[in-house]
Amino acid sequence: MASLGGGLDRGGERALVTRGVGLEAIAIEQGSALSKLPCWENVKLSGSMFTASRAILTILLVFLIILEFVPWTQTIQATGKVSAYTPYDRPQKIESRITGRVKAWHIYEGVQVKKGDLVGELEDYDPTYMAPEILPLFEQRKEALEKTRQAALGRADQLNRRIGEMRKLVQAAVPSAEARVVEADNRVREAQQKVEQLKIDVDTAQLNVDRHRQLVRDGLVSQRELELTIQTEIGTKAGLQAAQANLLAAEQARSALNFGRDQITADVNQKLIDAIASRDAAVAEAAKATEQLAEIEYKQQGVQQRIEAAKLYAPMDGTVVRMARVGINETVKQGDNLVTISPLASDPAIEMFADGLDAPLLKPGRKVKILFFGVPAIPLPAWPGLMAGTRSGVIKVVDQIDDGKGNFRFWVVPDPEDPQPWPDQSQVRQGTNVLGWVIMNRVPLWYELWRRFNFFPPDYSEREPSIFEMFAPRSAGQGIK
Repeated sequence: MASLGGGLDRGGERALVTRGVGLEAIAIEQGSALSKLPCWENVKLSGSMFTASRAILTILLVFLIILEFVPWTQTIQATGKVSAYTPYDRPQKIESRITGRVKAWHIYEGVQVKKGDLVGELEDYDPTYMAPEILPLFEQRKEALEKTRQAALGRADQLNRRIGEMRKLVQAAVPSAEARVVEADNRVREAQQKVEQLKIDVDTAQLNVDRHRQLVRDGLVSQRELELTIQTEIGTKAGLQAAQANLLAAEQARSALNFGRDQITADVNQKLIDAIASRDAAVAEAAKATEQLAEIEYKQQGVQQRIEAAKLYAPMDGTVVRMARVGINETVKQGDNLVTISPLASDPAIEMFADGLDAPLLKPGRKVKILFFGVPAIPLPAWPGLMAGTRSGVIKVVDQIDDGKGNFRFWVVPDPEDPQPWPDQSQVRQGTNVLGWVIMNRVPLWYELWRRFNFFPPDYSEREPSIFEMFAPRSAGQGIK
C-alpha cells in the first residue's frame, strides 16, 4: 500500500489520500477511483431507476394534492323508469271482464283513440246470458208484476176507505147505544127509589095497623078505623110488589141494552178487523210484487251490465301500444289483458328506487340529476354542473315503507327552476330506464374516500354547488349553506 506521503501507489494509480501536514491536509478523492470500487457498483442506481423513482414521488405528491384540494360532490345513485305522476296519465290496460270469445276488433296497434271509443267486442260463454230475447222477457215479467202490484195497491186503497167509514160508524153507533144504556140506568134508579119509598110506606102502614089494634083493644078507636088501616097496609104492600116488578123489568131492559151495545161494538169491530186484515193482505201482496219487481230489475241490470261488459271501450285519449295475440272467435278468460293504451298528454315523473342506507336522506324538494337512457349525456356525478345532457328534477314524494327488499321508492318531477325541460314523450317514452343522482354536500376527495371506506352515508346539502364552488373545495365539516 502506498504511504501517506506518496502520490502514487505501487500500481501506478493515484492515491486516495494526499500527503499533507496534519489532519486538515487529508482530502478524499471523489473521482474515477471511487466509481471503481466493487461496493459502489452494487449500490449505484441506474438512470432509468432514478427517473422512475422521481416519477413515482411526483405522482404520489400530485395524488396527495388531489386528495386534499380536488372537490367532490356527494350523491345518492338511484335507478328507475319514466312514468307519470298522475295515475290517470299512466298506461292503462283494458282487461276482459267476462269469459267468452272475441267477436270483433275495431282498432290496431299504433292507432289514436278517444275516450269511450269501441275497441273490441266479446261474446259471453255464460248460458244465463246467451238467450237472444232475454231482455224482452224481463220486460214482460216486469209488466205483469207491475199490474199485480197496482191491483193490490188498488184493493188496499179501497179497504182503507172502507175502514175509515167503519170507524165513523163505530163512532156513531157506540155513543147511541151508550145513551140508551144510560137511559135504562136512570129508569132502574127511579124504580129502585120507588121500591125503597114503598118499603117505608109498608113499614109505616104496618105500624099503623099495630097501633090501631092496640087502640081497638083499649076502646079508643072503632073497628072500622082498624079495618081501614089494614086496607091501607094491603094497598101499600101491593104497590111495593108492583114497584119491585117494575124494577126487575127495568134491570132486564138495561141488561138487554148493555148486551146490544156490546154486540154492536163487537160486530162493528169484527168487520173493522176483517177489513184491516184484508187491507194488510193487499199491502203484503203489493210489497211482494214490488220485491219481485226489484229482483227482476236487478237481474235485468245485471244482464245489461254483462252485455255491456262484453264491449271494450278506451278509458282515455291515447295510442294503442300493445294488443293481445287473440284473433276472432278465440277464447279469452276473465282478467286477461287485451289492449294497452298510452296517454297522449302526461304529467311526466320518474319512479326511482334507492338503497335503505340512503333512505333517511331522501326528502321532498331535494335536487336530482337525471340521465335518460338513449339521450346523449356525460355522467359526472362528482361535478353536477359539468354533467352535460342530463336533466334536473326534484323529489316529489318518498314512500314511508320499503318495497319488501329493503329499497325505498320515491318520485321525481321536473325541477321548475331548471330552464331546460325534460325530453319530449316522443323521445323518452314511459318505461324508459333512467339513472339518477340525488345531490348532497361538496367535500374534498379524501373525505369522500374515507366515508365510503367506512360505509358512512353522504352529507346533505341544501342546494347544488356552482361551477366556481366545485373547484374551490371546503373542509369536510363545512357544507353548502
